[in-house]
Amino acid sequence: MLDPAVCCLIVDVDDFLSRSRSDGWADRTRRSLRRVIDDQVRDEAGASVQASLPDEWVLVLRSATAHELKARAEAVAAGIHRGVRAGRDVTVTVAVGQVVTGPNAIPDALSSARRAHRAKLTLGPDRVITVGATTGEGAVPIPHDVHRELARAIGRGEPDRASRLLWHWFSTALEAAAGDDETVRRWLLGQVLSATAALHGRLGTGTAADWMAVCGSVPYPALAELAELHEPAAVAAWIERVVAELAGQRRRTPSATLDLVRRYVDQHFTDPQLTLKGVALTVGVSPFHVSHLFRSELDTTFRDYVSQRRVRHAQRLLERTHLDMAQVARASGFGTPVQLRRVLVRETGTTPSAIRRSARERTVEGGSAGLEFADHEPEALPGATAAG
Repeated sequence: MLDPAVCCLIVDVDDFLSRSRSDGWADRTRRSLRRVIDDQVRDEAGASVQASLPDEWVLVLRSATAHELKARAEAVAAGIHRGVRAGRDVTVTVAVGQVVTGPNAIPDALSSARRAHRAKLTLGPDRVITVGATTGEGAVPIPHDVHRELARAIGRGEPDRASRLLWHWFSTALEAAAGDDETVRRWLLGQVLSATAALHGRLGTGTAADWMAVCGSVPYPALAELAELHEPAAVAAWIERVVAELAGQRRRTPSATLDLVRRYVDQHFTDPQLTLKGVALTVGVSPFHVSHLFRSELDTTFRDYVSQRRVRHAQRLLERTHLDMAQVARASGFGTPVQLRRVLVRETGTTPSAIRRSARERTVEGGSAGLEFADHEPEALPGATAAG
C-alpha cells in the first residue's frame, strides 16, 4: 500500500504578542480561531490540528492523490483566512507547504510549511502563502551599507540611535528584497557581523583567528533565532537586543579588558605556549589592542609582564622547594633550565644557584621557627608540580 500524500498548513495570528493583553484576550482569540479551523477541516478525513503556543496551529491533511490534496489544502487555507477576517479583530497568515509522500512525509511537509511561513517577513501579514511565493524576479540589488555607521553609534554609546539606524536599513531591505526573505536574513546577518568586526578593529582582516574573535563577540542565540523570525515586530525586538548586547560589550573600559587579560595570564603563565595572540583570542580583542593596553596603562609590554610573572614564580620555587632546575623551569613556564637561567640573570642579575644559596643562608640564620624551605611545594603556588 502506497504512503498517503501529506500537506501541512501553519495558521499564525498576526502581531499576536504585541496585542496580547492580560484581560483574557489571548485565550478568547485562541478559542475563536480554533473554532474557525475546526469548521474548515470538519470534512477532511484524516486531518489533524495541533496548537503551537502562543499563536500558531499546525494542520496536517492527507489524501491518496497528491494533485487533489494540493487544491484542497489551498481551499482550506483560503477558508480559514476568510473566516477569521469576517467579523473578528485579528488577522491571520496561513502558510501552505508542499505535498509530500514517503516515510518522512509529515516532517518534510512541516518543514516545507515552515519555509513558506518565514516568507511572511517580506510578503507581509494577513494572507495565504504557498511555498516559493515571491513578489519579484531576477537579481536583487543590495541596499546601502550601514555597518560602519552602526559601529560608530554603538562605539559612542548611542544604542537607541544604532537600533533606529539598523531598523531603517531593514525596512529598506524588505522593499529591495522583493519578497525573498532568505536574502533579507543574509543581509541583516552581514550587517551585524560587519559592525561587530568594525567594533573590534578587525574589519578588513581575513584570518581565521580574526573571524573567530568576531564570532565570539556575536550573541549566537540571537543569530539562531533570526532564521525563524517572521514578523517585522519580532525583528525590531531582535535588533534592539543585538545592539544592546554589542553595546554592553563595548562599555567594557580598557581597564576592565586589561583586568581580564591579566587574570588570564596570572592563571596560565606557567604554560610555555602562552602567546599574545592566544590570550587576545580568548578574551575577544585584537593582539594590537592588548599590546596597546599594556603599554598605555602599565608602561610595559605583554612579553615583559609574562616574563616578570614567571621570574617571580621561579624565585619562590627556588627559595621554598627542593625542585631541581628542570622542574622549576617547567613549573614556571620557561620550558628549559637554560632559558630559566638566562631570563633570571637578565631580570634579577642573579643566577638560580645564587638565589637558592641565599635562601638557605637566610633559613639557617632565622632558625627553624622561620623555616619555609620544604620538601614539597606550598599549595599557594599554582603550576609548581614536583615531577618524578
